[in-house]
Amino acid sequence: MGSMALASALCLSITPAQADGGGGGWTGTVPAPPVPQDDGIWSTAEKIAEFLASCGQDCTFTPTAWVGEPTEGTPTRVGDYRDNCLTENVDFNYGEAETTGESTVVGMSVGANPVSVLPKIEHTWFKQNTASTVTTGTLKPGETGWIDEVSVTRKAKGNWHLNGVDQSNPFAPVNTHNSHGPHDFTDIEGDITYKIIRVQSRPLTPEEYTSRCGNTSPS
Repeated sequence: MGSMALASALCLSITPAQADGGGGGWTGTVPAPPVPQDDGIWSTAEKIAEFLASCGQDCTFTPTAWVGEPTEGTPTRVGDYRDNCLTENVDFNYGEAETTGESTVVGMSVGANPVSVLPKIEHTWFKQNTASTVTTGTLKPGETGWIDEVSVTRKAKGNWHLNGVDQSNPFAPVNTHNSHGPHDFTDIEGDITYKIIRVQSRPLTPEEYTSRCGNTSPS
């Protein structure tokens, strides 16, 4: 998959360890001790890419710009062909089509690392800057129509936010990702793969029109 670039330096911070102040111990719930953020896990671009590719729902990705042009996969026909054997235009739509957004993102990668579990994705920008799914169209007399579903891969630049451990919840889960948060990574490049659904059509051949419509001409 595509390479990853960092457009700005990361600002790493060290969270000071908490102490009991010599007062004989904690009263109430003891918060999880913070993990130092300078232990080498983000020391190179490759390590950052590996970390983000595996942080899953502990991270939120907000795209900010497309980088480069989209690449389409092989289209897959969805449903049956629809023939217009009439002498006037007919509407053609796919009512069950998914709209561009969260449900259509099917994969990501950061650097050379496929994302194992998709992060949370901020879709406002994504919806406004992605080729729209087209689920309606018009078939002219003598045309056949169908629905294509196609995956599109495009490199995007954006910001990642790593959530920290919820200190207000004594039972909050702690893992190898959120124990290093909260933290923000800016201007990270990676590939997003999403799917779109679109209406396609073409004229019926004379043979197709005869066999499907029972006439020799759509006129």
